[in-house]
Amino acid sequence: MPQGIENSMIMPMVQQIMVNNNDPEAWRREIIRAQIFDAQEAKDLSDREVSLIHHALLVQRFSQLTSDELLVEAEKFNVKYHLNFDQDDSMHAGAISY
Repeated sequence: MPQGIENSMIMPMVQQIMVNNNDPEAWRREIIRAQIFDAQEAKDLSDREVSLIHHALLVQRFSQLTSDELLVEAEKFNVKYHLNFDQDDSMHAGAISY
């Protein structure tokens, strides 16, 4: 996969994961397990706040992965994607998840 694809793939992939696995309570437990907030603090967070934190954690985690590792994560979360390559310039390559 050309360099840069992983960057354009992360945001659509995270958005699709968030939609497919919309579970604020599971995300809240993950925030507690990761020791980002203690149980009471996590309980006091709104679902919207928990969603934003979970989104940021996924982006951070996926940003540290190689292209091959991202593809494994896409399969794990059953994220469908399509790679689009501009024939003249690979710098315009992108990934779209759906």
